[in-house]
Amino acid sequence: MVLFLLACPSAFGQLSDKTGFKQTFIIETGGYEFPVDVTSSFNVERLDFSSDEKRLTFHINNALKQNLAEIQIPKNLTNGNFTFFLDDQEIFPKVQTNKKISFIAVEFNGTGIHKLDVIGTTYLPEFSGIAPLILSILLIPIIFVRKIKKLSFI
Repeated sequence: MVLFLLACPSAFGQLSDKTGFKQTFIIETGGYEFPVDVTSSFNVERLDFSSDEKRLTFHINNALKQNLAEIQIPKNLTNGNFTFFLDDQEIFPKVQTNKKISFIAVEFNGTGIHKLDVIGTTYLPEFSGIAPLILSILLIPIIFVRKIKKLSFI
């Protein structure tokens, strides 16, 4: 029995304040689904998204004094220069990015209920590359129709 307790200590309690929950929230917006992954030392009870404000709001309930979260946000959901607020006070977590995600590491102290807001500067940026193409496609018929009208009046 002692060997079992040594081999599986996490089954009988948390190893440290740094172990955590792995949660994936699916944000449905703009006709797409985006996974937001959270690995944290606390429970995220709910995640809200406002496309108008480009804001993700994490509703947190924790029992530990020292808290750590690693959050992965798809760049196609929201991106840009992020601003962060914990309980309406600005904080400055570490942010790293690659082509697909923004990786955010947040640390804070305090037990109880908290609210973490992550605010981006862009929303669904995948369409920013398509916009010039769509504009070009729409302008070609207009230009073509104008040329035909000019030629018909000559």
